[in-house]
Amino acid sequence: MEDGASIGRLRALRGALRGAVRDHAGPFAVLLALATFLCAPILGDPTGRALGHPSNDVWNHVWGFWWVATELAAGRLPVTTNLLAWPAGGSLWFIDTFNVIATLPVAFLAGPVAAYNAAIFGNFVLCGVGAYVLALRVARSRAGATLAGVAFMSCPHLLGQAYNGISETLSAGWLPLALAAFLAAREAPRAGRAALAGAAFGVCAFANWYYGLFAAMVIGAVLAWDLVGAVRGRSPREWRLGDTRRAVLSLAIAGGVAALVAGGPFTLFYLSMGAADAVVTRDRAFVWMTLVMHNMTDLVSLVRPGKHYSPDLKAQFDEDLLVIVYLGHALVWPALATVWGGWRRFARPWALFAGAFVLLTLGPFLYVAGAYVEVGGQWIPLPFLTLFDAFPLFSRISHAYRFVVGASLALAVMLAWVVRDLGQRGIPVVAAAAWLGAMRLVEALWLSPAVFPLPTADTRVPEVYATLDGGAVLDLPVSLPVLARSRYGMYQIVHGQPVPYGLNDPSPLYLYVNRYTRYLIELERSTIAVLPVEMPMLDLALGQQDLRDRGLRWIVLHRAEYPAAQYAKVAQLLDLTATPTWDDGTTRVYRIGP
Repeated sequence: MEDGASIGRLRALRGALRGAVRDHAGPFAVLLALATFLCAPILGDPTGRALGHPSNDVWNHVWGFWWVATELAAGRLPVTTNLLAWPAGGSLWFIDTFNVIATLPVAFLAGPVAAYNAAIFGNFVLCGVGAYVLALRVARSRAGATLAGVAFMSCPHLLGQAYNGISETLSAGWLPLALAAFLAAREAPRAGRAALAGAAFGVCAFANWYYGLFAAMVIGAVLAWDLVGAVRGRSPREWRLGDTRRAVLSLAIAGGVAALVAGGPFTLFYLSMGAADAVVTRDRAFVWMTLVMHNMTDLVSLVRPGKHYSPDLKAQFDEDLLVIVYLGHALVWPALATVWGGWRRFARPWALFAGAFVLLTLGPFLYVAGAYVEVGGQWIPLPFLTLFDAFPLFSRISHAYRFVVGASLALAVMLAWVVRDLGQRGIPVVAAAAWLGAMRLVEALWLSPAVFPLPTADTRVPEVYATLDGGAVLDLPVSLPVLARSRYGMYQIVHGQPVPYGLNDPSPLYLYVNRYTRYLIELERSTIAVLPVEMPMLDLALGQQDLRDRGLRWIVLHRAEYPAAQYAKVAQLLDLTATPTWDDGTTRVYRIGP
């Protein structure tokens, strides 16, 4: 009898799997094809070209994929390094550690560039699949859920983050998966579903702390609504909170599992940021200045199509980063139609979520058309400011514009009800979803501020770097934009020696303390075309001796990064004070000491 029951269960399971494949293979194929289309620029050379603009964060992230994988392979926890911030090194938590772990097999087989590209491609797929799963659960329409997946995957903000090379921000697919798992547990609060919801939330937070916060905000709002309803004697439609014991047990299980998944990584992240030797810091003053002077969110940018950027970081700071919060008219207006349609009872909570996330996207003060709006000589405060002052977690948020991901997801889910409503009016749902999806793609890819096709960065490294060993390496010039200079991290992947630069570190302090390197930097930045007649040779000799004592062995000049006159005088000084060992016309290498 037991054997027969087991066989029956296996047959039922096999039938369920076949049904799932039959039902969801088509939507998954659509989402996979779209992700392939978005990532097409790197498919021909996934180990040699990295997705993202070469003057942006792509190098820091490829470096992180290499460093974390190397540390884990050596059996070390990746929380401190002596490879950056030479000569001291410091504490470091790589912000995309989750995706490094997820792509370790790719890294070991094909290297960090391929792992980085695989993470971006996989996360584009996951964005579509996650929105599909969430929309299918709440709207019960496969065609509508497929449209939601397409709309979310093609979010202009996410395309902008791929352009910027900020890989962890593309982990947005875990947000809808965490919400879908929570809704399933809310509908039937059982131990297994609660554990799955906790695990999904933990992974969402580990993959990106912002998205963990977004999920917590939505879940907290729903639970608060249920609790208010229970106190007032209403019985929530899904989770009957009258069964207090079951509800509390489910919440405890979910919270415990979430803590097991994300608690350790969050602790390490938090400690690394606050350490005295932190390589990357985010103190409250720095975050505040970044929010109000660099990462402002322009209200107009939410609805203005075309290649317009406010703030224009290229014009203001000579940075190629794109701040994109454009929602898209092909997303907003069809989604909002559900608020007044036949499904308004179900769509309105999602409209409230979208509105709340849009409000938080605007940051601490109202910024419109390139300027803060003033009343009585004061900037107009927004709810984000209250949260920033009230909660320590918010005081670490330097990118308020990332809240647009939550708004985009809520609006994408609402599209599923649009398709279901059109189906009830006699319009073929597949045709309706295809038409709305095509409009969304055309606008997001070609009419929005996003750049498409996405650019790529050539990760080839001059062959001489493979010969540099036995000491730290200083790449020059120093006076490049910080993100463009982070390309030196790609060179470190090959030579493996310490470097004085950190991640997004404008000015390594030691280079200004040491007399030799300080003179090099001052010469690099000066307007004189030739070396001075008299130079502080004693200071240079003492500084160079200190460099040797601390382990610096190599200085590398990159001719293409200098104006001609600037390069000539720096090279002339190094010719007088160091030993040239390599010059291929592009890269010139000097050894410090004999």
